[in-house]
Amino acid sequence: MKKLLLIALLGLFLTACSKVTDAVTIGKKCVVKDDKVVYSYVWLYNKASGLNADAEQCKQIAEKK
Repeated sequence: MKKLLLIALLGLFLTACSKVTDAVTIGKKCVVKDDKVVYSYVWLYNKASGLNADAEQCKQIAEKK
């Protein structure tokens, strides 16, 4: 039952994004901000400005430790 509810909520979430200029991408991507590396598996971004995060920047996580 929880899986069905989660799928329904995710579907509503994704359809709400399709009406505006926002987009959703799935997959591990990282972005470097100041001296920190921020990563996520789900990114919401504006289509006009693009997504600054990519998989290449994830290599810096191991270097920072």
